Amino acid sequence: MRDTWAYDRDYLDACQSRSETQVAMWREVAGAARDHGDADVSELESALASLESEYFNNMLLVLDGYFAQRPDLTPHLTPDATGSARTRPGGAVAEVRVLARSLLDGGGTVLEDPDFPFDQQRSVLGLAVGDPIRLTQDQYRRLAGAFFREIERELLA
Repeated sequence: MRDTWAYDRDYLDACQSRSETQVAMWREVAGAARDHGDADVSELESALASLESEYFNNMLLVLDGYFAQRPDLTPHLTPDATGSARTRPGGAVAEVRVLARSLLDGGGTVLEDPDFPFDQQRSVLGLAVGDPIRLTQDQYRRLAGAFFREIERELLA
């Protein structure tokens, strides 16, 4: 299967809309559960926290899958002082790819990926190699927003 080097506006908008709809659905379900009226919500909050990370970790896999045939925007090769190419860590697109691979192959722990040098200082979420991946709604929204902006900037036809 060949890489898709450019996406059209309709496809990008549809993916972004699906992502936003799923986030809104999470908010509705979590809000309805919290508003149920039971006096003891401690078990509910614990269950919602666990479900939230599973839900948004899976949403990250979906996000990566929407653009699975993209050319990897990373590693970018930039000349160093000697004129030789060196690998420079990428942005949100690389972060999504590293986190998705880590979820699938690393049991939910950020793995070092030689194809995608991971720079914690440049990452959207600030996760480091070895950190557990337990995304919240807010983390997913920040990362997805940065991801879609980068896809739009680099791969929109």
